[in-house]
Amino acid sequence: MATGVESNATRTTDTNGAELLHEAWRNSRPGLVAIGVFSVFINILKLATPLYVLQILDRVIASRSLETLFMLTTITLVAIVCGVLLEAIRRRMFIHWGGWIERSFGPTLFTAGLKSDTSRMPTSSKILRDVATVRSFVAGQSLIAWLDVVWAPVFIAVVYLISPALGYVVLIGSVGALVLGTANELLTRDSRNATLKAGKAGREWVASAERDRETVGSLNIMQGLAGLWSRSAFERLDEGMRTRATNVYFAAGMRLIGRCVRIGIFGIGVWLVIDEVLTLGAVIAASVLCRTAYSLVQNAMLNWRDMVTAKRAYKQIKTSLLNNGTPAVSKPSTTAPVPLVFDDVAYRYPHQATSVLRRVNITVDPGGLLCIIGPSASGKTTFCRLISGLVMPRSGKLRLGDIDVYRLQQNCAHREIGYLPQETTLFQGTVRENIAGMAEGDVDQVVVAAKLAGIHDVILGLPRGYDTEIVDKEPLLSAGQRKCIAVARAFYGAPPLIVMDEPIPHLDSALQKALLSGVEQLRTRGTIFVLTTQRKPLARIADKVILLREQKCIVLETRDEIAALNRGSRNRNARGDAKDDDKRHHKPDKRKKLRSV
Repeated sequence: MATGVESNATRTTDTNGAELLHEAWRNSRPGLVAIGVFSVFINILKLATPLYVLQILDRVIASRSLETLFMLTTITLVAIVCGVLLEAIRRRMFIHWGGWIERSFGPTLFTAGLKSDTSRMPTSSKILRDVATVRSFVAGQSLIAWLDVVWAPVFIAVVYLISPALGYVVLIGSVGALVLGTANELLTRDSRNATLKAGKAGREWVASAERDRETVGSLNIMQGLAGLWSRSAFERLDEGMRTRATNVYFAAGMRLIGRCVRIGIFGIGVWLVIDEVLTLGAVIAASVLCRTAYSLVQNAMLNWRDMVTAKRAYKQIKTSLLNNGTPAVSKPSTTAPVPLVFDDVAYRYPHQATSVLRRVNITVDPGGLLCIIGPSASGKTTFCRLISGLVMPRSGKLRLGDIDVYRLQQNCAHREIGYLPQETTLFQGTVRENIAGMAEGDVDQVVVAAKLAGIHDVILGLPRGYDTEIVDKEPLLSAGQRKCIAVARAFYGAPPLIVMDEPIPHLDSALQKALLSGVEQLRTRGTIFVLTTQRKPLARIADKVILLREQKCIVLETRDEIAALNRGSRNRNARGDAKDDDKRHHKPDKRKKLRSV
């Protein structure tokens, strides 16, 4: 039975976030085991140098055996070379792992950040910065420092075996470094957060000024923006200087403790040598072990901030991946047109008491055209976002056939829904890529979409045709032509549902005629259109109309209702024209009024 269902349906899935994270850890496990094994040998081989010093000073000199000296030197050199090679291999593995992390999670998190549900999902730029933070932590020295710090107690224990007194000296110094590192992190936390906040504000002012450079120049507000940027930049500078000054003091304190520990090792060690408790070789070996143990703790404390930042970034990545998980969509493999169904759809903006839409019920058959009419801020764009699956209804369902449009948007909406937003946006790339949704695309389908949008001849007149690069700083197209390219992007692939938010503005009469012609051609193939407008005459070509006024949604589904709406619009236009003619032909004589006054 299950086999029959699968044969009649196509199961469309995106990579589930939780599964992607679990799969990533599972794939990383062999490499992490290898890194752990390498770390064991790397840190054990660090014992070669102090053992070598201990043997040659205490035994080789006493025995005067050159063969023993040669053998110990050879073994120690081999151990050092092996340790260096293993450390280089481990570092290279971490670098590759960091790059693999970004390649594995970057595309998924990029698309996840662009979803409209921003209450659960950070922006793409923020989440990609988190990915870069984790990659830098893994590929740099920070993770290695925290991976090796667990061996500090081992080196301290070896020093303790040589001499308990020297072991306590190293232990006290390591605890002091740990306390200083913790205090530094706690005391600089607020200033670092203030620095980040001020830096973000400064970047936003710069980006805003660069994006609207012409407006800034024409309104002569450059000095004002420069002042706003200066305040945020100076605040960031002050907080940054405060943080760095604190770091300097704590770093100096750690260096002081390290030098005091080494002096303590030599001082107490020589004292024990004089008392004939220790040998000189044991003191020097303890000194080498002390330096190794303390440097491990010091490096970990100096990289504490990187570890905290990476941990926070990983938690954000994990949350984003878990929130990105969406159920798979099983859609029929047949290409037969399906209707668009509103089933008690309601929507309310977050933190608002009243609903924009309440219990909307309407069905648009394949090839039908739904026209949504209303003044500005009446909810037309919200309607478009609901129909496109960009936001989820507060209640009810909005389906394309039997599939929830919101679930469709999370999986394969780029093949099922064409969307023209109210604000035309073209991305840096070729005309062909923009029409094909910033992909290579099929050339024939790109040309067909451009012809339907009435922009094919204009594109052929560009320097490189469809391969012409679109650059914001060097506009080759007018606002109307750019909008037609966006229309062609919505038409690309002839999806079963196309939503167009205010498609008429910026189009001259020829482009409007071409647009409506393309709409009619696609309607004959079963494509459903949803158009929003403030002009009621556009309802002449509609099969169904939704009027939005005063937070009310009026549905007109019959030809008589739509015809009455059109007649009312024509009558109002005629009365308006008559009033204009009356004003032109019957102008009052202002001079007579003045005389009467």
